[in-house]
Amino acid sequence: MPDRVSVEQAVREGRYPAEEVEKFQQISAAVAGDLPAPEMARLAVLDAYDRWGESSPRELDLLLYPSVWHQGPNGWQPQHYLQAHLLGGHVPAFEIRSGCVGMISSLELAASYLRADADRRTAMVVSSDNHGTPLVDRWRMTPGALIGDAAAALVLGKEYGMAELLSVNVAVIPEADAVNDGAYPLFPPDATVGRGLSFADRHEEFRRRLLEARGTGIHLTIQRTMMEQVERTLDEAGIGLGDITRVAFPHGRREDLDGQTSWLGIDEKQTTWDYGRRVGHCGAVDQFLAFEHLLATGGLVAGDHLLMVGFGSGTSVAAAAFRILSTTPVTAGAPA
Repeated sequence: MPDRVSVEQAVREGRYPAEEVEKFQQISAAVAGDLPAPEMARLAVLDAYDRWGESSPRELDLLLYPSVWHQGPNGWQPQHYLQAHLLGGHVPAFEIRSGCVGMISSLELAASYLRADADRRTAMVVSSDNHGTPLVDRWRMTPGALIGDAAAALVLGKEYGMAELLSVNVAVIPEADAVNDGAYPLFPPDATVGRGLSFADRHEEFRRRLLEARGTGIHLTIQRTMMEQVERTLDEAGIGLGDITRVAFPHGRREDLDGQTSWLGIDEKQTTWDYGRRVGHCGAVDQFLAFEHLLATGGLVAGDHLLMVGFGSGTSVAAAAFRILSTTPVTAGAPA
C-alpha cells in the first residue's frame, strides 16, 4: 500500500474541487508515484510468502495476475516479470483481464485448477495497478470517488490457512456491455491514440443513450444479477446473510454504497466504506485490501464470515464468502 495523498492536499494543488469535499466525503487516495505496478505485485508476493512460511515462491502450481490498468511496455505481460524475478519458468502463469472483479473471478479459476488434479497444492492470485499515468486523472475520473494504487497477493491452498473460501461465483451481463464504452470506436484502441479514461464522461454518454431509448432496465438487471450471485454464494456456503459479519464492496461513491446496502438490507457499519474512502478505488484489489485491514484492526475474528461483492466494467458481478479461521498468519506445518 503506497503512501496516501489527502483530499485537502489535492484541493490546495488545484486537483480536486473544494466544493466536492463535503459532498462526497472522500478522505485520501493511495498514490504509488513512479513505482511500477508489477514491482508492487512482486513486493506483495514476497509479503504473502513471508507470512505463509514457505521457503520459495517456486513451489506454486499456478499464478494468476488480474489487472485493470496498463502494466508496462506494449506487448509485454506482467506475470512473466514475476516469473523472472520470483518463480522461475515452470509455473503456469496467466494475466486475467476481467476488470475490477479480477481478483474474485481469479479465485474461482484458481480453485477449479487446484481441484482438477489431486497433486496440485497451491495457487497465487496477485493483482496490482498504478493509475498515475497521463491518461488518468485519479481525482476527477469518477465524480464522488478517488482512484488509488495498490497491490494484493493471496495464496490459495487445499490444506491450511487463515481463512476458508466457502464459495465464489461470477456472472457476466452481456446486455450491459455499453455501460462503460463511451460510444467510442473499438479501433483504434483508446490508449494508442492518447484518449484518456473518464468514467464520468462515459457514464453520462450511456445515460443520454438510455434516455433517448426510454429505457432504464439495465440498472435493474445489474441489481438483480448481483443479488442472485450473493444468494447463490451464501447458499453454496451453507450460511445466510444474518451470518455475515462484514461485507466488502468495491471502494467507491457514497451513493453507490447507499444502493448496495439497501439491496442487501445491511447497515453501513457492516461495510468497509470508511476504509475505502481513505485509500481510493484500487482496481481489482479493493475487497482484499479491506480484508487485510479488517484482520489487522480487529474487524474480523475467528469464526466470523466475510462476504465480498464485486462489479467489473463490461459488466460482470461477483461474490465470495469466507470463514475466518485465524487472525494471524498460519504457516506451513500448522494444523489444518
